[in-house]
Amino acid sequence: MGQRKIPLADLKVGMFLIGVDRSWLHTPFLRHKFKISDQTEIETLRRAGIVEVTIDPEQGLDVEESGYPVSQGSDGMEVAAPSASSGSHSPMPPAIVLAENFAKAKQRRVEWMQRLNTLFESTRLTGLVQHDVARQLVDNMVGVILEQQAACFAVLGLRLPDPTLHEHGLTVCTLSVILGQALGQPREVLQQLGIGALLHDIGLARLPRNIIKRPKAMPPAQQALYLTHSALGVAALEKSGATDPVVLGIVRGHHDLVPQSDASGVAAAPSSELAKLVGIVDLYDELVTGQTGLTPMSSNQALTQLYQRYQPYPELMQVVSYLIRGIGVYPLYSVVALNSGELGVVGAITPGKAHLPLVYLCRDASGRSCVPPIALDFTAEAQGERTIHEVRDATREGVDIEDVLRQVAA
Repeated sequence: MGQRKIPLADLKVGMFLIGVDRSWLHTPFLRHKFKISDQTEIETLRRAGIVEVTIDPEQGLDVEESGYPVSQGSDGMEVAAPSASSGSHSPMPPAIVLAENFAKAKQRRVEWMQRLNTLFESTRLTGLVQHDVARQLVDNMVGVILEQQAACFAVLGLRLPDPTLHEHGLTVCTLSVILGQALGQPREVLQQLGIGALLHDIGLARLPRNIIKRPKAMPPAQQALYLTHSALGVAALEKSGATDPVVLGIVRGHHDLVPQSDASGVAAAPSSELAKLVGIVDLYDELVTGQTGLTPMSSNQALTQLYQRYQPYPELMQVVSYLIRGIGVYPLYSVVALNSGELGVVGAITPGKAHLPLVYLCRDASGRSCVPPIALDFTAEAQGERTIHEVRDATREGVDIEDVLRQVAA
């Protein structure tokens, strides 16, 4: 008895869910493998835009027990035929679940930052990298990120402009793992990807602090010194006993996205696919936080710039496209401004209509707080009326996302 893909409309209480047809970044669930215990869990999946799910009959109910015929899918997996109930309307997801997931993700991020700060400071003082500590940290992070993608992505928005070196590493690690999963990488590769992303700038810990910040204009001598940080990172890792070629390749090549030639015209060895992935994510975080001395960009502005910059390079455009798709139009938990002047928090993604989410309005057009927040379903909004103008930074807007969601649930 193998795993089976079935329409969401045929998912029943007692079935064991092991997969869905979209990124878990767009769902409020803490876990991505569990037995369905209540009808509200199915409704929440539907509201999150899930159309097809994968179940494991060996750990829960089988489709035959509900009387649905089963056929063989093109990928060799058994697929149950859809039922007549497909396409039914579903209620809003529980806001309290979103709030609790967000609170847990914030707490985990604080813990991870403390541990990573200790690791980077140790490298600064000793020149050695606590590789085992990094491996254990990433092992824990990968599990949490894959089960709480939406919340883990959302708390990245709480970071301040010009973040610390270790906070930048943590952000690049989080986004790289999310993107790696979207590209179908197995768990063991996600582990290697996570370690490489976490330590991609570890070489900067060996440089003077005034160079690490990399101002917009840097004297040639300082620029040359700054460019040695990838080699310094590889040297520190190798001196510390690290031998994983994937991790070393990411640290060595994450800045070498576009093929370059030396003075003799000989092309340099190309970076690995995972190094390019980390390099794209690294640039994205630099753009949205203003690490290069520039004004911080919105997520949409940063993605647009990356799209325009790497259009001539198909292998890089694939990564950028997946990053755009993974982040989404209006991600769950994002703070959005309406053309009416109102402000709200995205509480659900509408199936097949990502540009028309469910939003909890927390501030009216006059800037006054809405207590409790007002639910606005854009699928029911008359054409030409209110629309989402742009995604805003929660910190700069003074919006406490968790508090808004708890007010909704109260």
